[in-house]
Amino acid sequence: MSTPHEDETPSVKAYESTPASPANFADSKLVEVPEETATPEDVITIALHRFAIQGFQETKLDAISKESGMSKRMIHYHFGDKRGLYHRTLATALSNLQPPTEVHNRSFTVPVEGVRRFVDAMFYRMVEEPESLRLVLRESLEPVLDLVEMSAISDASELTLHLERLLLMGQDVGAFRPGISTHDLLALILALGSYRVTGHDLTVNLFDIDLQSRENTEGMRRFVIDAVLAFLTSNISDSGYSSYLVQRAPTPSPISNDEVYGFEKDIY
Repeated sequence: MSTPHEDETPSVKAYESTPASPANFADSKLVEVPEETATPEDVITIALHRFAIQGFQETKLDAISKESGMSKRMIHYHFGDKRGLYHRTLATALSNLQPPTEVHNRSFTVPVEGVRRFVDAMFYRMVEEPESLRLVLRESLEPVLDLVEMSAISDASELTLHLERLLLMGQDVGAFRPGISTHDLLALILALGSYRVTGHDLTVNLFDIDLQSRENTEGMRRFVIDAVLAFLTSNISDSGYSSYLVQRAPTPSPISNDEVYGFEKDIY
């Protein structure tokens, strides 16, 4: 490729206001080339690794900027601040852990097989995205975002609706016992599925078992599937409860002074 003539080389100012193109700037000597070739997705990928391993407080924007090739100025432009970057990164982590769309859209005539495929898909995502799983677990133990911010990024409606359809179908035909909700099943799947990450060092040091080896990953996959199916199909007598876990009651809205003192709004 021939080097552009000097008068054809874009100025720094023009370069900053124009999207980068490798074809246009491959031979350019401008310092901004690495910055402009870095995308917000590149930054999120680096941030996901660092937030998952180091946590929010120990992760520095300077390190993310250096590793991703995007300047701190542009990181602030795309994400606002470090908290904004963390918000976007956590949303990406949650999305990474979702089973593929075809799992949600697929219908099964045999509910046991449907649940088996669902659990398998969820476990596979946790295996394929260990850093996403670690970040979500870290946020649960060391929360950075408040509940309002979390609710804005953690939409699991498709996931729970698909599992609820399978659960109700199985309970209607007598394949699954009553008294189990989708949240009960998700709690069991997530608790067992995440043990490869949360219990890895412990099981290596105490029992000489590497949960992340090929053999034990396959063993954990069978373990999680069998545990969920046994939980659903066991002959435990009905306890009379509709589920093991219950959702929080909606937070009541603040009471206004008018309601406290019984004033009518149109009194004046």
